[in-house]
Amino acid sequence: MRLRRPRPAADEIPPRPYIPPSAFGAAAALGTAGLLAESAWRGRAAGTAPWLDGAHVVGALVLCAAALAASRALAVPHPHAAARLRWMGALGLLAALGCARWAHALEASSAVLERPVSAFVLEVASDPTEGAFGWSFTVVARDDAGRAVARMRATADERPARGEVLRAVGRAKALDGSTWARSRLMRGEVAQLTVVRVLERSPSRAPDPLGALRSRVLAAIDPRRSPARALIAGAVCGDDSALDGTAAADDFAAAGLSHLVAVSGGHLVLVAALLQRALQRARAPVGARNAGLAAAMTAYVVFCGCAPSAVRSAAMACMGLAAGAGGRRAHSISALALTCAGFAAIDPGAVFDLGFQLSAASVLFIAVFGRYLSFLLARTGLPHGVSEALSLTLAAQWATLPLTLPAFGTLSLVAPLANLVCGPLMSAMLVCGLATAPAAAAVPALSCVLAVPEALAQLSVFAAAVLADLPYASIPFSASAAGAAAALYLPALAVFLAWRPWSPRAVSALAGALVAAGAGWVGYWTLAAPPRVTVMDVGQADSILVRDGASSLLVDAGVDGRVVDALARNRVYRLDAVVVTHWDADHWGGLPDLLAAVDVGALYVARGAAGSAPTELLQSLPCEISELGYGDRLAVGGFSCRVVWPRAPVAGEENAESLVLDVRYRDGGRALSVLLTGDAEAPEAERFASEVGDVDVLKLGHHGSAASVDASVLSVLDPEVAVASAGEGNAYGHPAPACTQAVAACGARFLCTIDAGDVELAPAEGGVGVSAGRGAG
Repeated sequence: MRLRRPRPAADEIPPRPYIPPSAFGAAAALGTAGLLAESAWRGRAAGTAPWLDGAHVVGALVLCAAALAASRALAVPHPHAAARLRWMGALGLLAALGCARWAHALEASSAVLERPVSAFVLEVASDPTEGAFGWSFTVVARDDAGRAVARMRATADERPARGEVLRAVGRAKALDGSTWARSRLMRGEVAQLTVVRVLERSPSRAPDPLGALRSRVLAAIDPRRSPARALIAGAVCGDDSALDGTAAADDFAAAGLSHLVAVSGGHLVLVAALLQRALQRARAPVGARNAGLAAAMTAYVVFCGCAPSAVRSAAMACMGLAAGAGGRRAHSISALALTCAGFAAIDPGAVFDLGFQLSAASVLFIAVFGRYLSFLLARTGLPHGVSEALSLTLAAQWATLPLTLPAFGTLSLVAPLANLVCGPLMSAMLVCGLATAPAAAAVPALSCVLAVPEALAQLSVFAAAVLADLPYASIPFSASAAGAAAALYLPALAVFLAWRPWSPRAVSALAGALVAAGAGWVGYWTLAAPPRVTVMDVGQADSILVRDGASSLLVDAGVDGRVVDALARNRVYRLDAVVVTHWDADHWGGLPDLLAAVDVGALYVARGAAGSAPTELLQSLPCEISELGYGDRLAVGGFSCRVVWPRAPVAGEENAESLVLDVRYRDGGRALSVLLTGDAEAPEAERFASEVGDVDVLKLGHHGSAASVDASVLSVLDPEVAVASAGEGNAYGHPAPACTQAVAACGARFLCTIDAGDVELAPAEGGVGVSAGRGAG
């Protein structure tokens, strides 16, 4: 007979969850693994041997031993503190030893670079993803005896199959010091491989019935047939490569639904629940039922390609089953703690994996706050089903926002609603897909049965598109990791410590205040932003924001996604228009990322330049390209932006063909004049300088190159401030000494985004107000 813990009544606050000593041990293990793994990365980057400093390992071991010793001394007077210290010492010790083993294995596997690629057999160990440089995937290099030598990240022109074995000619090089390289090393990969030519390919040498079944199911689904089919393949088989880069994938991201696209812990929970119900109806013994569930979950994880989130969820579920088999009550926080500690000891690099962090944080917050939030929401009058579903979404977002905001710089405002709408659709699609896809793979004549999950997938794609298209569904949002953690995790700690049964009126008032504060913030910066011209720091590229009230114009879009980060820093949530001065990549390259993040009303180029637009850009434009000719004006609130160059139609492919804007503002005694020159240099400036006349600010052409200005141009323009947009450590030496010396000689103040960050220029009486993001104001 099983003893069930009674659920609290609807109007009774649920008990505060118990935080077990193992949770403190898991925190110690994760901290130890993180510090030692970072030490190994720094040692590798510095070229030291061994990578992991032995003193750091010894220090960690000494601290863990001290915690164990202290636990013995506190065992009687403070048993709870003793238990926590005991777990911290024990799990921290395991993590330190595991990290030493991990770092040594990685260092040894880097010897793969000493031999030619053709000397190894390459086993494809991940689903390939398509990118700008071909197909990218992870390979395990094996010697002729079949021993694994190293893991590498490979790129190839042709798409291999997961599990395929290759003999190839290629170039392997050590990982550099970039953030991307750091993330790959933390995943156990020690080199970057470019496959030049495949000499031989063959199926996996090891028997892989689940892999073969997965291939047949994927062939039956045919994920490249439509976004709906791609969605089924991601949910059922864990292969979302066909969905990557599509409009549907962008919609799911904007609506905060990316976690539903591929196999995750939620999918595994649903599969386990269905199987458990079937086993209960079959009246299987508890032991056989638990063993069957564990075997089924393991098989499903392998079938789906061992997605990390699914592996972690399976480990937690198996720990819960083991606890039940041992006569103990399953405790989700304990299972999470032991799972995290296990990963810290076995694969310390996982501590830095964003997916691992998101999984652990969301499971923890759901376990701690899920029932409490459901209780509070139910008190406001929401139906029980809605309050439960919404509480899970809110708890998960509360946990993950401090991680996702610094990483992605976007905030989905429709995520709670989107999860309520699409969550049930996606769950139904998964159930139907699991039931029908294997049947269609086994009997091709039954492929029509896929019509049911396909219809549900189409509804999900449609709903995501509608939600993503809502105004301000997703907005750029800038937050540091420390700031986001303090803003969201400290209140979580306060709520946990207080654990009060707030009245319905208080809950409604708090929710209303939060919504009003968010709406007021977005509304102010969307409708009432003060007049400013901001030269944004986007690296070795140009991007200048002209803004006043509800009007905003972006002149050039940088070279990459940093333009979205810059807009987030400046609290820009939509743009009336973007002007591309010319078709150099450092002036338009960030447009695809920008268009995916914010609404853009229009796109302008110089007259004659629309026909030269890059083909890859045309595929993502939401509007036609309009052209501006000499003398045309754009009004941005109180700003008037007049085209002063070029004076004839151009292709927009040369620096000299850059579109130049004379930006003017006047409101009573406050005034501002800024000349935005793109990449135009002194020869062009000499032809329009006299027409422009005196300006407050000159945005130096071509990132402050030696030829950007000369004394004659500066004497005519007579700027108070000259600003260059350049990237730290650029190969061109921008800004050039000749440029900075010429600016100093004319008496103007010089600023560069390398040192100053974003340079904000404001209208003022008798001058220009200047502020800078990095202390140069």
